[in-house]
Amino acid sequence: MKKIGLKLVFMMAILVGSMNFASAQGFEIQDKQKVHDFYPNANDPMDCYIHFKNLKKTNMVFGYKSLLIDYPMFWDVSFCDNKNCYASFKAQDTMAAVATNMEASLKITVFPNGKAGVAKVQYLVFDYENPTDMDTVTWNINVRWGASTKSWIVEAVQVYPNPVVDVLNVSALGESSMEVVDSRGAVVKNTMPVAGRMNVSDLAAGLYFIRCQSMGKEQTISFVKK
Repeated sequence: MKKIGLKLVFMMAILVGSMNFASAQGFEIQDKQKVHDFYPNANDPMDCYIHFKNLKKTNMVFGYKSLLIDYPMFWDVSFCDNKNCYASFKAQDTMAAVATNMEASLKITVFPNGKAGVAKVQYLVFDYENPTDMDTVTWNINVRWGASTKSWIVEAVQVYPNPVVDVLNVSALGESSMEVVDSRGAVVKNTMPVAGRMNVSDLAAGLYFIRCQSMGKEQTISFVKK
């Protein structure tokens, strides 16, 4: 009886262990937290990343699907996976393949335009080859204060249309110096508009910022390239 009992316990242990192994998730969310909080400054852009680590012994292609997108429409936002960037949120797609123990990420870049507000974004993330291996991640983005006034910005420099496809119209009062930077802060253009027009057709889709000096003041203006 004792031998039979030990054998049964041993077999059950093997079975439970195999079940746990089979159900183990093939990826890990950054800091093992499903909800991430971000606190951008009202007047500066911020990249809000959530990373995912591949725990499988083979490459993994992450898929993702939006569940909730709620943010103030007066904010400028862009959305990136580890393959592409978009001028707005992507409903669903896949990322580039990720090697074992390497990370992929989803990034929301926020520019609040000097205005306070709260955003909540949720995405379902999953192993594309095994869709039952999935999890939900949430961005809570809080801008706690806004600029009281920016009337001088409106008077100094304006850009339109926004979003833009090919040519951005830039109206400026007085002498101005300008450079265009991407959401990572890298300068992608350092030329003045010609006759108030700037060709941006060579830029990839996403959120950009014009940094300029106008009327003795430093200013940052955002625009979205489609």
